[in-house]
Amino acid sequence: MKKYILTLITTCLFSFIVQADNEAYQKAMEKELQAMKVAKSSEDLQKVANGFSRIAQMMPEEWLPEYYAGLALANAGFRSEGGLEEKDAYFGTAKKHADRAAKISPDNSEVVALQGFITMGELAADPQTRGQHLSGQAMQTFGKAVDLNRQNPRAIILLAQMELGMAQFFGQGPEKACGLVQSSLELFRKEADETKVESFEPRWGKEMAEQMKDNCQN
Repeated sequence: MKKYILTLITTCLFSFIVQADNEAYQKAMEKELQAMKVAKSSEDLQKVANGFSRIAQMMPEEWLPEYYAGLALANAGFRSEGGLEEKDAYFGTAKKHADRAAKISPDNSEVVALQGFITMGELAADPQTRGQHLSGQAMQTFGKAVDLNRQNPRAIILLAQMELGMAQFFGQGPEKACGLVQSSLELFRKEADETKVESFEPRWGKEMAEQMKDNCQN
């Protein structure tokens, strides 16, 4: 009987600790996701990435904190007004976070799409020098993300961006890219209908798709 009571107490204590950890994780994620929505500068996004890094240390089995740290830093790289060295620093650290997320959650379409997004940022930072090498790498990565999950609108809209850039470079029409844009918008609408409010799953990219749709209509 004494052993049974001790086991029961231990089980209840463990459940309490797990619940407390989950609540702390949820509050921390909500705080940083909200901060990322309102971030305006690369410095703001760096602070957000630091916050997600701390969550990742607290919950090393979760891929989302590493993912969002990488996303925040990738966006910081795109928004950076500094030189190539500064942009590369953002993208380089973003890549490390994305790679850690990939180790936690292998063959995850969202993570692979993020890796492609980071590569696209490195390309955009120095297109004349890196275009030939990184454009193919980015296309291949986005293609893999789509193959892993054809319902992932972020993978599709990012692939559309690369397709549009390639079409413009080679003097071709935007039809293929615009078709991908339309497909992504349909998936974004479906995603919005199915998303639970409390979900931390990636949901960004719709604004990007809507902007590209406007370009397709011009």
